[in-house]
Amino acid sequence: MMYEELVADFAKRTRQNLETLRLLQIKNDSGLSVFEVTQLINSMLGLLVFPQQRYFDEIPNTPLKELAATGWPIPRVVGDYRQPRDLRMLLRLLRNAVSHFNIEFLPDNNGEISGLRVWNTELRKPFKITWMAELSIDDLEKITDRFIALLLKDK
Repeated sequence: MMYEELVADFAKRTRQNLETLRLLQIKNDSGLSVFEVTQLINSMLGLLVFPQQRYFDEIPNTPLKELAATGWPIPRVVGDYRQPRDLRMLLRLLRNAVSHFNIEFLPDNNGEISGLRVWNTELRKPFKITWMAELSIDDLEKITDRFIALLLKDK
């Protein structure tokens, strides 16, 4: 099936792929490995980078306090960096981190991936970190789901 509305169709298909992966993870009787964190990163890469040129100006400037009140997870800023002021800035920072692979996977006590550290740098050398935050896997999953809903205006 061809893409008719690129951003909306991509978001719908990403949502469907994630839902299928979650079902496979729950009902994994086949012995296949399911890598949900890898799929979440791939999903975020596509969702944040593909629509950037066409859609990012339409993302609302909703303050983080309002987002948190509606259930959006807010990444925990690490170090002496400022929290982004609104949703548009948060998604821009996440987009830059993911698209430039400024990502570190954080392990739990069992060696499983428990979260991510993401950061942005200045473009000129030497690269200076300008923002750094940590997200749990649950945070990443919720941000992905809510961003899909935003892209689709929850169609």
